[in-house]
Amino acid sequence: MAITMDLEETASDSKLHKESFAKKELRPSSAVSFSKSEHGPETSSSIDQLKQYKSWVSNERWNELKKVADTAMRERKVFMIKGGGFPAVRRALIERGWIEKYESHKVRHPPPNVDPKKVSGKELSKVERMILYKFMEHHSVDFLWTSKRDKYDWLLSNKEVLISRFCRSIFTTKEGLTTSLTQMHWYTEPGVALTKFPRCYNIHNSDSLEEFIDDFRITACISILKWLSNTLQRHNEQDLVKSNGKVPFTCIEFAIARLNEYISFYTHKDIDDIDEQTQHIWEHEWDQFLTHHYLLVHENAKFLEDKNTSIGALELKATKVLAMMTKFWPQIDIDGVFNIWIVKPGNKCRGKGIQLMNNIKDIIGLINIPAQKTRYVVQKYIENPLIIYDTKFDIRQWFLITNCQPLTIWLYKDSYLRFSSQIFSLSNYHESVHLTNNAVQTKYKNNGDRDKALPDENMWDCHTFKAYLRQIGKYEMWDSKIYPGMKQCLIGAMLASQETMDKRQNSFELYGADFMLTDDFTPWLIEINSSPDLAPTTSVTARLCPQCLEDVIKVVLDKRCNPDADTGTFELAYKQVIPKAPAYLGLSLCINGKRIIKKPKERKHEHRSVTPIAPRIPSGDVIPDIDQPIPSEYSGPIITDFLTWLNPYDAIPMNRDGLLLGPKDSLTDTSRKTRKKRRI
Repeated sequence: MAITMDLEETASDSKLHKESFAKKELRPSSAVSFSKSEHGPETSSSIDQLKQYKSWVSNERWNELKKVADTAMRERKVFMIKGGGFPAVRRALIERGWIEKYESHKVRHPPPNVDPKKVSGKELSKVERMILYKFMEHHSVDFLWTSKRDKYDWLLSNKEVLISRFCRSIFTTKEGLTTSLTQMHWYTEPGVALTKFPRCYNIHNSDSLEEFIDDFRITACISILKWLSNTLQRHNEQDLVKSNGKVPFTCIEFAIARLNEYISFYTHKDIDDIDEQTQHIWEHEWDQFLTHHYLLVHENAKFLEDKNTSIGALELKATKVLAMMTKFWPQIDIDGVFNIWIVKPGNKCRGKGIQLMNNIKDIIGLINIPAQKTRYVVQKYIENPLIIYDTKFDIRQWFLITNCQPLTIWLYKDSYLRFSSQIFSLSNYHESVHLTNNAVQTKYKNNGDRDKALPDENMWDCHTFKAYLRQIGKYEMWDSKIYPGMKQCLIGAMLASQETMDKRQNSFELYGADFMLTDDFTPWLIEINSSPDLAPTTSVTARLCPQCLEDVIKVVLDKRCNPDADTGTFELAYKQVIPKAPAYLGLSLCINGKRIIKKPKERKHEHRSVTPIAPRIPSGDVIPDIDQPIPSEYSGPIITDFLTWLNPYDAIPMNRDGLLLGPKDSLTDTSRKTRKKRRI
């Protein structure tokens, strides 16, 4: 008889949970037993506790609980949720007949001054929770949902436990993602894997810092030429020149010269033109140029009047150079004219410590603070984002990895947009304008001048966004460019990070990726988050988050048992195909051939008619007879055991979606059993 256990977590349980984490309890006694047997001998205290608990429930209910616990342990349907919360996961597992084994700090003794016969409601549920815990105390959980990565490393030796986290996911840090995507060019495949990622540098590394400085300078050259071209389209040449101007025309000539040198370097003309030696540029010249760039672009300074220089001629040269740079500077469209960079702490989340800067001295000064422990990354800010009603937004896209070898990625087809609370501006660098994280925007009130069509909660789901695209005549962009672009970005990023991933089977993890759209509707990957916020903070997340968690259970449990099971809103985005190792045909050292005997050289003092004596054959060498038949090639047995040892993942049963069909004995244990049989 199936019995549904409806045991809710109370507020007092959450308080005890927080206190236990404050004490940093490291012994995972509630999840797995270290006893010699699965149902180890009970101590006297456990027996006394069971006797006490039995007095709180009827014999019939006691037997029912015992039957429920025995059935769950026998069918391997015992789960645990560490970290609290996740009611959608708990509900989905209970509906599938799973029984929860609560953490030890949530199992308390019943109050001593209460009559057991009058217990009902939540107090009775707590007693039943304690009884079930005692029944399953020495049984390892079969499904562990955890929000921490460092609390379950001890479980990695138990390969049969299904865990909701991978041990390693370095791409979920800004520093790790930057390092991983430096190898993206090896995994790019048009139509499958193509990651658009604003160039980023781990500036704590001296080599990366030098690369960033070079990038900042070249970007400044591109920006000032873009500014000149854009400004002349709106103003006359006389509006840019004054007799007491602060900036000479030589700064434009300097930028054009540096970009021409850059083009010559990548077209190898600097090697062919031996007579033309590259001009050495001193540091103070770069500092002077960057100062002029800042005065023109950010402070609207004017050029110093010079009758010998034509702005129109400079603009033509600038347009020509920029057209050539598009071939060698792939991200020229997102650079804009302000040369803005976003500085992020490498290991922080929720928008903490992020700053926007346009001065290279300020950026370098930030990382050179004495006793600085934070490691920063610097990423090029996208200066041409797609904005809705003059407001910036980004897209949170969930994806699920169920296997790292072969790599299997599931993409959630429903995503949501997060809006800024302020009107977008490139002259205001405040976090409320540019950081659309919900944790940041909840600290500020919405600007009263915003368009009324924007949501008060600063969130849209993707369906509302599609309606907006239909309104502006771009409805096809979601299915033709935005969603496929996000899919290709994630596949490419995961392929580039695969070598650093945890190869443990029976692990899966849900990630949250943040995307920005440029004004041409191209998605750009910004970062990837582990443990994405799934709290119902708004009406949008209150609807999407529980549904997403329930669909995760469908993929990792239902799909494993039934290949045709419903996966909800998840779709299989990528399934890696790993070629099998070639067959090993055994040891064959036979070489077929004939020995070649060189004729001895004739001595000068001997007559040519004298027959030369054949050289003595060393012992052990045999001259094969010419007429002797050539032995046939070796056709020994194929050693499949050795192939299994080379590629153990081929021996693990999987379905066509890359999901494990069920627990399997360890390969090491199997080989030991085989050796014992052979010895017998």
